[in-house]
Amino acid sequence: MNRPSPEQLRFRDQIRETRRLRADYLWIAITSALLALGMFLACSLVYAARADTVDGRRIVIIDGDTIDAQGERIRILNIDAPESFRSRCEAELKLALRTKERLAQLLRSGPVEIIREGQDRYRRTLATLSVREGDVGQILVRERLALPWKDGREDKERRLKVWCGTWARLP
Repeated sequence: MNRPSPEQLRFRDQIRETRRLRADYLWIAITSALLALGMFLACSLVYAARADTVDGRRIVIIDGDTIDAQGERIRILNIDAPESFRSRCEAELKLALRTKERLAQLLRSGPVEIIREGQDRYRRTLATLSVREGDVGQILVRERLALPWKDGREDKERRLKVWCGTWARLP
């Protein structure tokens, strides 16, 4: 048998090295995909709708649509209440204070069920709050203390006009 030439040996070694590298890259790609899938599933389980019932007297009211329950910031899902911290007009501030007062009254009435639905861009938990009277967000909307929330600048400006008048504009 003929012995392979040094050039043929180098070529064979290059092919083997290329195959080994491809196998390594494939292993890295599969491992990364599995890791990403695992992280996605873990996050889905953490932020999947889960319910807890807490004593409403232990909840801190931040704003008409935001509370703090045992150190967790929670934004009431699908409503927007007037701002009490950075109000854009006096009418908005007055309505914001009334909204906070009504929210406190609802939450202090007994146990509050918190049904978590994920997080917003500020990393607050988005949740539906329920008390004996019903869904807290729906009650605030029905009593005209909050408005249904829809994403977008136009809807934000529409809500501001409801609270501050037709002259109101976003900066």
